[in-house]
Amino acid sequence: MKMFQEKLEFLLDKYSIEAKAKFIDRKTAVIDGVETPIFSHRLERRFIELKNIVQGGTLQGISAMRVARIVEKGSDIFAELYREFDICQYILGRKIVAVTAMQNDNTINVIATADGGIVCTIEVSATLTKGEIPKDKHEIISQRGIACDVVVDAQLKQDSIYVFGNKNKKFTDVDFELYGLSVDDVAVVRSVFAIAQKGTKDEMLAIDANLKVLVEKAKASVESGERQVI
Repeated sequence: MKMFQEKLEFLLDKYSIEAKAKFIDRKTAVIDGVETPIFSHRLERRFIELKNIVQGGTLQGISAMRVARIVEKGSDIFAELYREFDICQYILGRKIVAVTAMQNDNTINVIATADGGIVCTIEVSATLTKGEIPKDKHEIISQRGIACDVVVDAQLKQDSIYVFGNKNKKFTDVDFELYGLSVDDVAVVRSVFAIAQKGTKDEMLAIDANLKVLVEKAKASVESGERQVI
């Protein structure tokens, strides 16, 4: 967190932002005295561009969004579901109105219906070995094509530069002001900066409340085996 805080304070000072912001962890920060969820995935370029493609009219007649996420063993699958619910609503620009969920130990499959009848299928599993980087894929299907955040026919995301030798290295710098941070880490810092800059604490808290309701509905569906309407 120390490095994140240093990078954040650099940005706040550079752009003369008066708001006070301090990291609690990767998912939460105190901004002007208010503990605020930060939704760092929203600042990842892949999700910003998917949102632009979907909401900008490039895709028309959207029928489904398919999501798969695999994380390390022992992870909270409902915390991952919280994240994926937000990504679906953020990209589609629509609220989820119904949820059906089926859980088997450390895996969960969810069918969520968004406004307009768009179906979101979400598969989450906690099966990777300890320390392994999470793997995920987000795909939108429409009448005029398909958009995805992973290259066609690829299973894993690629890095920008690879150096092969005695010790192989890879590099992916995505932010000219935050060199040295990974894609995920850049998004964490940028998300807190954006909230402090735009004063959107209340919006983040409202999103958090909505997502907690969706997760509780998913848990209720697992228990009852029935579709839950929000």
